[in-house]
Amino acid sequence: MNKLSLLLLLPVIGMVGCALATDMDVPFTVADSDLATLAKYRQWTLVNPTPQLMEPLSAQSCAIIPGRQEPSPHLHKYISVFVNSVGREAMMTKQQPKFPVGSMVVKEKFDKPDSTSPELLTAMIKREAGYYPEGGDWEYLVLDGAASKIVERGKLTRCSGCHVPYKYSDFITRTYLPSDVRIELKP
Repeated sequence: MNKLSLLLLLPVIGMVGCALATDMDVPFTVADSDLATLAKYRQWTLVNPTPQLMEPLSAQSCAIIPGRQEPSPHLHKYISVFVNSVGREAMMTKQQPKFPVGSMVVKEKFDKPDSTSPELLTAMIKREAGYYPEGGDWEYLVLDGAASKIVERGKLTRCSGCHVPYKYSDFITRTYLPSDVRIELKP
């Protein structure tokens, strides 16, 4: 292959590689706009004012996914949940929310309720209709605790499988909503 042919093929190879990477469950090592946005999650609305023990049934359902070897990453973990301004109204005011495209939810996970640094973050980003219909069109992400690196992202079935029972609330569990917020939810 001559140099000119190779130069013409490089953009095509790059586009194919990018297309594959966005749909695969592979680590991302380059910073992208989603990471930059997610890294500012502490400026968003804090949904639960104090860290809560992860709801046991939700946490255990993650452990019983067929073929899963490691224990649930949620069991015996305390969480704080944040929602961006796009998803705030759906999260905080609707009984059966429909989150708009661009909604982002970040869950901090702690070993203890008084921990100050999360051991890891999980996030969900609402994508365009058709992105992942069986998962509510949510993209799932796992980030390091500092929000400096996306470890995994995509149509992560081990994440979406646990969210299926919450289809009525657009696949968001919301078991962590404070009682004063919960009683004010509107149809």
